[in-house]
Amino acid sequence: MAALILLLAGLGVCAVLLYAAAPVAEALIAILPAAPQRDPATVETVGSLVFFVPLAAAAMIGGALSGFNAARLGRRPGSAAALGAALGAVGVLAAAGYAWLAGTLQAAPTMRGAAMLLWGSGLLLVETAAEEIYFRGWLQRALAERWRGPPAVLVAAVAFAALHVLGGTRDPVSVANLFVGGLLFGLLALRNGGIAAAVAAHFAWNWTEAIGLGLSPNPGLGAFGGLLNLELKGAALWGGSEEGLNGSLAMTLTLAALTVPLLLLTPRRAVGPRPGD
Repeated sequence: MAALILLLAGLGVCAVLLYAAAPVAEALIAILPAAPQRDPATVETVGSLVFFVPLAAAAMIGGALSGFNAARLGRRPGSAAALGAALGAVGVLAAAGYAWLAGTLQAAPTMRGAAMLLWGSGLLLVETAAEEIYFRGWLQRALAERWRGPPAVLVAAVAFAALHVLGGTRDPVSVANLFVGGLLFGLLALRNGGIAAAVAAHFAWNWTEAIGLGLSPNPGLGAFGGLLNLELKGAALWGGSEEGLNGSLAMTLTLAALTVPLLLLTPRRAVGPRPGD
């Protein structure tokens, strides 16, 4: 019962922040000078910070109330982050490779300069770190103190996918991929005893997809530009829709290939470090 209350509380906080973020962001943007109000990068930055900074703060408060630090990096954070970043980048590149073999991957002109790429990269780091602090650093660990190991990873992954459904994601393949992605990040956090590997994997995944390859949004290029601007056109199940790579079987195959071995290698009674570790 306590775990169910914790889960519902976690989703409730997400829902409140999601629905409060839009009017707050609009109010903040309205007081900016006219030029920034028309700049997509500024609008996206304000909207993102208004949601993700309070999300991270809520996780830190939840962790403190539970008796632990939700932002704990875990054992050997440097090597864990390197492994996570490698898994995230390789995962997106592999999924893009599947899409290329299916004939849906095409190139388009790029835009924006180095400063915008750095700005966008910094914002992505804030977003992914906030999600990992919330779902893996706080919620998963709090559940693991009650259920131990893999069941907590499973439930936190469901909550992670549910957040995106609340945010507007409706495509079944995209929701499934978000769930499996949550399993991947959760298993990395469980094995590492902290969020270093999960944050690095999540950031590298999103950065490679959105800024490295320019695959999100699809079609087009995000407000901060990209090193490349690849487009996915054709069969929806291979990325040729507005969902892009996130709604493709290419992403599903790649996530499964990364997640299943981690799941098999994770001890059933594994649990993160307790307070004071």
